[in-house]
Amino acid sequence: MKNFISAFGLIFLLLGCASTTQYAQHSDSNKNGNNYNNETMAQIYVLRPSSFGSAITFKIYEGEKFIGELGPKSYLSWQVDPAIGEIKVISKSENYSMLLVTPEVGKTYFIKQKVKMGWIMARTDLEWLTEKEALDMLKKLKAPKTPNFIQ
Repeated sequence: MKNFISAFGLIFLLLGCASTTQYAQHSDSNKNGNNYNNETMAQIYVLRPSSFGSAITFKIYEGEKFIGELGPKSYLSWQVDPAIGEIKVISKSENYSMLLVTPEVGKTYFIKQKVKMGWIMARTDLEWLTEKEALDMLKKLKAPKTPNFIQ
């Protein structure tokens, strides 16, 4: 009986679906990759097209600023001021992965969140996407939820 409950719990955990929540100001649900404030800002997207590890969310940061929790088949999007110079986009889970971005005015940067098997929970890896790859993926992904206190 104990094994049955453990197996049921494991199945429930694996089949559960984590949602995406964005805590940084969301720059609108533009699935065309267009930067709304392209005269002064740059745009960053982090996409997670996979449903592998669907019970796990990955915490996404811009340096030490918490952007949100990225769930399966969804994305996060926010604008950055290029005047701040180089920034770190970080994904945390059992490990962490980081990409450096030197934002330029009017540019959009696309990053793919990859999920890998870990010892205790899923591991993370970030990689660059081309605009074409990203725009194809964005059509199939859910926009993030934003808590009421941020809107």
